[in-house]
Amino acid sequence: MKIDFENEFLDYILSRGYEYYINNKVSNISINDNIVSATVNGNYNYKVNLEIEDNIFFDGECSCPYFESSGYCKHMAAVLYYLNENKNCKTNKNFNLEDIVNKIEEKDLRKFLYTNLVNNSDWFNRFRVEFSNYFPKLSKENYRNKIYHAINKCCDRHGFIDYNNTSNYEHVMYEFIEEAEKLVDNEDYETAFTIITVILDSIPDTDIDDSNGSTGEIAEAVIEIIFDILDKVDDKNSAILRKIMDYVIKELKTAYLYNYGIDLNQILVYFIDNNLYLDDIKASLETALNIFKNKDYFYNREDYVENLIKIYELKGEKNQKIKILEKYSYDNNVFLKYIDELIKNNNSLMAIKALEERLKEKEYNSSIHANKLAEIYLKNNMMDKYTDILYKLFYEIDKYDIDVYRKIKKLYSNKDWQLEKNKIIENIKNDKYCDRYLNKIFIEEKMYDELYLNVCDYNMYDIKKYEKYLLPKYRDELLNIYKKSCLKDAEYANGRSNYRKIAEEVNHIIKIDNSKEVVKSILKEMNQKYFSNRPAMLDEFKNAIKNLKKYI
Repeated sequence: MKIDFENEFLDYILSRGYEYYINNKVSNISINDNIVSATVNGNYNYKVNLEIEDNIFFDGECSCPYFESSGYCKHMAAVLYYLNENKNCKTNKNFNLEDIVNKIEEKDLRKFLYTNLVNNSDWFNRFRVEFSNYFPKLSKENYRNKIYHAINKCCDRHGFIDYNNTSNYEHVMYEFIEEAEKLVDNEDYETAFTIITVILDSIPDTDIDDSNGSTGEIAEAVIEIIFDILDKVDDKNSAILRKIMDYVIKELKTAYLYNYGIDLNQILVYFIDNNLYLDDIKASLETALNIFKNKDYFYNREDYVENLIKIYELKGEKNQKIKILEKYSYDNNVFLKYIDELIKNNNSLMAIKALEERLKEKEYNSSIHANKLAEIYLKNNMMDKYTDILYKLFYEIDKYDIDVYRKIKKLYSNKDWQLEKNKIIENIKNDKYCDRYLNKIFIEEKMYDELYLNVCDYNMYDIKKYEKYLLPKYRDELLNIYKKSCLKDAEYANGRSNYRKIAEEVNHIIKIDNSKEVVKSILKEMNQKYFSNRPAMLDEFKNAIKNLKKYI
């Protein structure tokens, strides 16, 4: 039996994986229990590990960049195809196709081929891609016209691709992607990259119901092809690498594709890791960070700063890290990295000053900053300031947070804490609509009488959260509350979903010790009032409660 895996992979990944398999790129197969290890050879050798049990593919990993960023890759698919072929799988073929082709006259084969190329556009496109070196090169404008025309054919009269037509969109896009892949195989990187950039640029222009993630998959597919080109080009001064770099730099400065969920940062990281165009990238990152300085929600800023720091480090300027983080610390995520770096370099006083200033700004008056500041105060034994920031957190920033409450509690002796605890509870009671915060404190302090008094007016659904604390002392009271809650819900219930909810609540009561008499009284009243004229309610109770008859 063959390994069941194809539903776990995208179609274009399967297609590329099969090509790798038939081109004998899989080697060094090793099987140990249910783990299969292999190498997939190319310009780089990638290590693949697969978990397979009872002919089912469970999971796997690969050392390639695509797996790191996007998941199951062509190298994994290639190994799985190899395993299937080498398991002596049964086949329905009772002929050898190669023998048949060899027996046919060449002139007949040529006639058959030519006729189908003229009359079948799919044949012609595949032929043109396979033998692209024999055809004149198409310009970017040609490909743009072809790709946009193909997209438009998927649209309705309003220019929109609805959910039902997304599969058509995917199909035509993958045809161009396969063309680009074949061009890469033929080492025509320039034309392949032309197709890739047109496809990427088309995504923001495409008005589509993308709820199934079609455009994201297309983007991932073309980014993988860019990595294929990067892997295969040995000359690091190649013009195609410069073209790719220029395209990524343009995106750095506009974040146009990023706004549509297409992130080229992984390609930028490739160039940085390989020490390529560092000066150009550095200048572009600094320009982009300046352009986006006043943009409130630019989530890539942290990545830009990290890349900039990495470049400085590669250029031997590690001492620039704090300066760079400080320069761009107007971004909150970068600011927190700046604080961590100051602490790491034993500069707690500067970290404290920066955090204190940040907390004065209303928009940054957050629990993250306050907690970080509290952590530094405590570490430096600045107990008065530590106490002040904890109370500010508890009463203003992260209101009545139980973790902050526990930290405050540690500041007091047992005797002093009793007074402070009561003061805190009274302060919370004076804050309207904050009674539920009290419940956490009552639980923390094992004040279960107070907890009961605070929740006894809740409905059954809300009280259940506190049941384990209250049942030992207030079982009868809770059962009475639950009974009233169920009967009240039944009075206004309609529809199976509501009936089911009440039945499940009664079933919950059954599981409480010594609840049988209460359950009987609930079900007796429901039987008298509702079961005879609400058969759907009776059905739901039968489904939820085993041996319902013994209660009514």
